[in-house]
Amino acid sequence: MILEFVIVPAIAGALLLTAIWRVLDSVALAQHWPSWAPIACIAAAIAALAVLAVIRSVIDEVRMRRERRELSVMEQRYPGCHVLRLSSGEWFLTDRATGREFEPDDGPVHSFKSGKTRDAGTAAATPQPAQDTPDT
Repeated sequence: MILEFVIVPAIAGALLLTAIWRVLDSVALAQHWPSWAPIACIAAAIAALAVLAVIRSVIDEVRMRRERRELSVMEQRYPGCHVLRLSSGEWFLTDRATGREFEPDDGPVHSFKSGKTRDAGTAAATPQPAQDTPDT
C-alpha cells in the first residue's frame, strides 16, 4: 500500500520534473536565458499549483460550514426529527419516535414575516399595501 500511494507517485513526480527540467534547460540555452530560468519556471508552476490547492480547500471548507449550518437550523426547527439532505437539495425528515417520514404542516419555510425584507432594494421594489387612514 505504501508502495502504491507514496513511492510510485514520488518516483513519477521526480521523473516528470527531470523531463521538464531537460526541456526547459534546452530552451534556456537556445534562447540565451540565464541558467536559473528553468528552476524559476518549475518553482512558479509548483507555487501556482499550491495556491490553487489552498483556494480549493478554502472553497470546500466554506461549503461544508454552510451545509452544517443549514443542517443545524433544520434540526433546531424540527427537534423531534432526524434531518437528512437529499441529493436533489430537498430535506427528508424522519420522526424519531415512529421512524416514519415527517411531513411538516407549517406553510412558509422562511424565517421572516411576510412583507418584511432584509435589504432596502427589495423592500422598495415590492408594492406596499395602502394605509387606511380614518376620516376625521
